[in-house]
Amino acid sequence: MHLDIVPHKTDLARDMLQRRDTLPRSQRMFLIMIDGRKSLRDLAEAAQQLGIDNAALARLANAGLIHWSRDEIEAEGPRPVATPIQEPAPAQAAAERTVPLVAVKLYAMDLVALLLPGQDHALRDAARDVSDAHSLGAWIERCAGEIAQRNHPDRAELFRERVASQLPSDFLARVAA
Repeated sequence: MHLDIVPHKTDLARDMLQRRDTLPRSQRMFLIMIDGRKSLRDLAEAAQQLGIDNAALARLANAGLIHWSRDEIEAEGPRPVATPIQEPAPAQAAAERTVPLVAVKLYAMDLVALLLPGQDHALRDAARDVSDAHSLGAWIERCAGEIAQRNHPDRAELFRERVASQLPSDFLARVAA
Protein backbone atom coordinates (compact mmCIF):
# COMPACT_ATOMS: atom_id res chain seq x y z
CA MET A 1 0.00 0.00 0.00
CA HIS A 2 1.17 3.49 -0.77
CA LEU A 3 1.05 6.31 1.74
CA ASP A 4 -0.88 8.59 -0.61
CA ILE A 5 -3.85 6.25 -1.08
CA VAL A 6 -7.02 7.51 0.56
CA PRO A 7 -9.10 4.94 2.47
CA HIS A 8 -12.90 5.15 2.30
CA LYS A 9 -15.45 3.86 4.82
CA THR A 10 -17.96 1.38 3.48
CA ASP A 11 -21.69 1.34 4.23
CA LEU A 12 -21.05 -1.66 6.48
CA ALA A 13 -18.56 0.42 8.50
CA ARG A 14 -21.10 3.25 8.85
CA ASP A 15 -23.72 0.78 10.09
CA MET A 16 -21.31 -0.71 12.60
CA LEU A 17 -20.32 2.74 13.87
CA GLN A 18 -23.96 3.57 14.53
CA ARG A 19 -24.40 0.42 16.62
CA ARG A 20 -21.45 1.44 18.86
CA ASP A 21 -21.05 -1.98 20.46
CA THR A 22 -19.80 -4.02 17.53
CA LEU A 23 -16.23 -2.76 17.12
CA PRO A 24 -13.19 -2.58 19.39
CA ARG A 25 -12.58 0.99 20.58
CA SER A 26 -9.37 1.48 18.57
CA GLN A 27 -10.96 0.32 15.31
CA ARG A 28 -14.05 2.44 15.98
CA MET A 29 -11.95 5.56 16.56
CA PHE A 30 -9.85 4.88 13.45
CA LEU A 31 -12.94 4.37 11.28
CA ILE A 32 -14.40 7.64 12.57
CA MET A 33 -11.25 9.44 11.36
CA ILE A 34 -11.57 8.04 7.83
CA ASP A 35 -13.41 10.70 5.84
CA GLY A 36 -12.48 9.82 2.25
CA ARG A 37 -10.11 12.82 2.02
CA LYS A 38 -7.21 11.95 4.34
CA SER A 39 -4.50 9.72 2.95
CA LEU A 40 -2.78 6.94 4.86
CA ARG A 41 0.08 9.40 5.34
CA ASP A 42 -2.32 11.83 7.08
CA LEU A 43 -3.76 9.07 9.27
CA ALA A 44 -0.49 7.31 10.11
CA GLU A 45 0.31 9.01 13.43
CA ALA A 46 -3.19 8.60 14.84
CA ALA A 47 -3.35 5.00 13.60
CA GLN A 48 -0.06 4.21 15.29
CA GLN A 49 -1.28 5.68 18.57
CA LEU A 50 -4.42 3.57 18.33
CA GLY A 51 -2.40 0.44 17.59
CA ILE A 52 -3.67 0.17 14.01
CA ASP A 53 -0.81 -1.38 12.06
CA ASN A 54 -0.61 -2.86 8.55
CA ALA A 55 -2.18 -6.12 9.69
CA ALA A 56 -5.10 -4.25 11.28
CA LEU A 57 -5.59 -2.25 8.06
CA ALA A 58 -5.71 -5.49 6.11
CA ARG A 59 -8.25 -6.95 8.56
CA LEU A 60 -10.45 -3.84 8.21
CA ALA A 61 -10.28 -4.12 4.42
CA ASN A 62 -10.92 -7.89 4.45
CA ALA A 63 -13.91 -7.36 6.75
CA GLY A 64 -15.36 -4.95 4.20
CA LEU A 65 -15.10 -1.89 6.46
CA ILE A 66 -12.67 0.14 4.33
CA HIS A 67 -11.68 0.17 0.68
CA TRP A 68 -9.48 2.02 -1.76
CA SER A 69 -10.70 3.01 -5.20
CA ARG A 70 -9.22 0.94 -8.00
CA ASP A 71 -8.40 4.14 -9.95
CA GLU A 72 -6.23 5.41 -7.09
CA ILE A 73 -4.35 2.14 -6.84
CA GLU A 74 -3.77 1.95 -10.59
CA ALA A 75 -2.74 5.62 -10.75
CA GLU A 76 -0.05 4.93 -8.17
CA GLY A 77 1.75 2.82 -10.74
CA PRO A 78 4.71 0.60 -9.98
CA ARG A 79 6.28 2.74 -7.24
CA PRO A 80 7.97 0.76 -4.51
CA VAL A 81 5.63 -0.38 -1.76
CA ALA A 82 6.02 1.68 1.39
CA THR A 83 4.94 0.70 4.86
CA PRO A 84 2.13 3.16 5.56
CA ILE A 85 1.96 2.70 9.30
CA GLN A 86 4.76 1.75 11.63
CA GLU A 87 4.31 -1.13 14.02
CA PRO A 88 3.32 0.01 17.53
CA ALA A 89 6.22 1.27 19.63
CA PRO A 90 7.42 -0.68 22.67
CA ALA A 91 5.42 -0.19 25.86
CA GLN A 92 7.87 2.31 27.35
CA ALA A 93 7.74 4.57 24.29
CA ALA A 94 3.95 4.23 24.17
CA ALA A 95 3.67 5.53 27.73
CA GLU A 96 5.69 8.62 26.80
CA ARG A 97 3.63 9.32 23.67
CA THR A 98 0.97 12.02 23.81
CA VAL A 99 -2.59 11.06 23.05
CA PRO A 100 -4.36 13.16 20.42
CA LEU A 101 -7.16 15.27 21.88
CA VAL A 102 -9.59 13.86 19.32
CA ALA A 103 -9.04 10.39 20.80
CA VAL A 104 -9.79 11.72 24.28
CA LYS A 105 -12.92 13.46 22.99
CA LEU A 106 -14.15 10.26 21.30
CA TYR A 107 -13.46 8.26 24.45
CA ALA A 108 -15.39 10.82 26.53
CA MET A 109 -18.28 10.77 24.04
CA ASP A 110 -18.54 7.00 24.44
CA LEU A 111 -18.60 7.36 28.23
CA VAL A 112 -21.28 10.06 28.04
CA ALA A 113 -23.40 7.77 25.85
CA LEU A 114 -23.08 5.02 28.48
CA LEU A 115 -23.80 7.30 31.44
CA LEU A 116 -26.62 9.28 29.80
CA PRO A 117 -28.26 6.86 27.38
CA GLY A 118 -30.59 8.74 25.06
CA GLN A 119 -29.85 12.03 26.83
CA ASP A 120 -26.51 12.84 25.26
CA HIS A 121 -27.60 14.61 22.05
CA ALA A 122 -26.84 18.18 23.21
CA LEU A 123 -23.42 17.12 24.51
CA ARG A 124 -22.60 15.33 21.24
CA ASP A 125 -23.57 18.47 19.32
CA ALA A 126 -21.42 20.60 21.64
CA ALA A 127 -18.47 18.23 21.03
CA ARG A 128 -18.32 19.48 17.44
CA ASP A 129 -17.04 22.81 18.74
CA VAL A 130 -14.12 21.18 20.58
CA SER A 131 -10.98 22.11 18.69
CA ASP A 132 -8.25 22.66 21.28
CA ALA A 133 -7.27 21.91 24.87
CA HIS A 134 -9.29 24.83 26.27
CA SER A 135 -12.53 23.87 24.56
CA LEU A 136 -11.99 20.18 25.42
CA GLY A 137 -11.55 21.03 29.11
CA ALA A 138 -14.71 23.15 29.11
CA TRP A 139 -16.67 20.44 27.28
CA ILE A 140 -15.50 17.75 29.72
CA GLU A 141 -16.68 19.87 32.63
CA ARG A 142 -20.02 20.48 30.90
CA CYS A 143 -20.41 16.72 30.44
CA ALA A 144 -19.52 16.07 34.08
CA GLY A 145 -22.10 18.66 35.17
CA GLU A 146 -24.82 17.02 33.07
CA ILE A 147 -23.89 13.58 34.40
CA ALA A 148 -24.02 14.85 38.00
CA GLN A 149 -27.40 16.49 37.40
CA ARG A 150 -29.09 13.69 35.43
CA ASN A 151 -27.38 10.66 36.94
CA HIS A 152 -25.35 11.06 40.15
CA PRO A 153 -22.39 13.17 41.35
CA ASP A 154 -20.37 9.99 41.94
CA ARG A 155 -20.85 9.04 38.30
CA ALA A 156 -19.65 12.50 37.26
CA GLU A 157 -16.49 12.03 39.31
CA LEU A 158 -15.96 8.59 37.78
CA PHE A 159 -16.37 10.19 34.33
CA ARG A 160 -13.72 12.83 35.18
CA GLU A 161 -11.30 10.18 36.46
CA ARG A 162 -11.71 7.94 33.42
CA VAL A 163 -11.29 10.80 30.97
CA ALA A 164 -8.31 12.17 32.92
CA SER A 165 -6.63 8.76 32.60
CA GLN A 166 -6.67 9.23 28.81
CA LEU A 167 -5.44 12.83 28.74
CA PRO A 168 -1.94 13.71 27.53
CA SER A 169 0.51 14.47 30.30
CA ASP A 170 0.79 18.11 29.16
CA PHE A 171 -2.99 18.68 28.98
CA LEU A 172 -3.32 20.75 32.18
CA ALA A 173 -0.42 22.98 31.12
CA ARG A 174 -2.11 23.61 27.75
CA VAL A 175 -5.44 24.46 29.41
CA ALA A 176 -3.76 26.80 31.90
CA ALA A 177 -1.79 28.61 29.17
